[in-house]
Amino acid sequence: MSDILQNIEKYGKKIFLYVKNDKIFSIPLKYVIGVFFLFMLTVLIGFHSITPADDQEQIVINVKPGMRTSQIAELLKDKNIIYHDVYFKILAQLKGLDKGMKVGEYVLHRGMSSTAVMDELIKGPQTVVIKVTVPEGYTVEQIADLLERKKITSKQDFLTLAKKYIPYEYMQNSDPNVKYKLEGYLFPDTYEFIEDTPAKKVIDAMTGEFDKKIDASLRERAKQMNLSMHELVVMASLVEAEAKFNEDRPLIAQVFFNRLKINMPLQSDTTIQYAMIERKENVSIKDTKIDSPYNTYIHYGLPPGAVDNPGIASVRAVLYPQMNDYLYFVADSEGHNHYSRTYQEHLINVNNIE
Repeated sequence: MSDILQNIEKYGKKIFLYVKNDKIFSIPLKYVIGVFFLFMLTVLIGFHSITPADDQEQIVINVKPGMRTSQIAELLKDKNIIYHDVYFKILAQLKGLDKGMKVGEYVLHRGMSSTAVMDELIKGPQTVVIKVTVPEGYTVEQIADLLERKKITSKQDFLTLAKKYIPYEYMQNSDPNVKYKLEGYLFPDTYEFIEDTPAKKVIDAMTGEFDKKIDASLRERAKQMNLSMHELVVMASLVEAEAKFNEDRPLIAQVFFNRLKINMPLQSDTTIQYAMIERKENVSIKDTKIDSPYNTYIHYGLPPGAVDNPGIASVRAVLYPQMNDYLYFVADSEGHNHYSRTYQEHLINVNNIE
């Protein structure tokens, strides 16, 4: 042991290897450290390359022209597809693949290893991504039709889930008369899916967007107004259906609040149209007598559920209505609404518009 210590002092920053014939071989310490570092790095890269996550959720990423490996790695990390962007970049360099990844849209998932992700990026896009825009005010049934036309998911599967599936507790509606429990909670936006996506995945994406867009500040505002999430969504759906222009939304919202305050029926034609098997543009006097819990001409208060899926502007209009004392409104041929305080004034507006 003393001989080894003496040799360490003599040769400085070197490590000695003793062999059987007592010859001493020395290796510079920096080389030993370098080899050790490479070994540990290889172990770490291997671990992160072969160890999959538990989540199998599909994620769409877009590799754009000119993107560097570091940018692709950061994108993958931001989407929680890979654990560490540094390992991915080093692995790409070690494999000589850092310049061979093809541009395009990819459908990946969080259960893939870094190596599997890289293999997909080398092969190039294999799956067609379908972009779909769900307009504000679309009903569950309209959305289901749209998704099936786009070959994204089954209409029947979508409708079946929309009747009973509750992804978030606050979306629960115990009213037995509600047509679709998720009506109002499918946030209208532009989405990207692949062909034959399971209906649950589509609904999770849309309700997840609702949960994100109706943020803490909006929920706090609803609490201040003593509005439950259900009441907020139903009111917003009525505003969405009745208003064509943004300036009308907060006015219409206040009209509905005014009617509720004096226990006056909401008398919204949109609730009649929602109750109809086949919708029509203009509601007749006979239609207002239709036997349905959604008929706000014969039933007081809010209908059992939303009548469409409102956008953020209608939600905000309910939370921040424009104060007025109107009780009636009627839209002209261009969609602009005319407001009145009494039924007599309302009839004059109706006659003038006609």
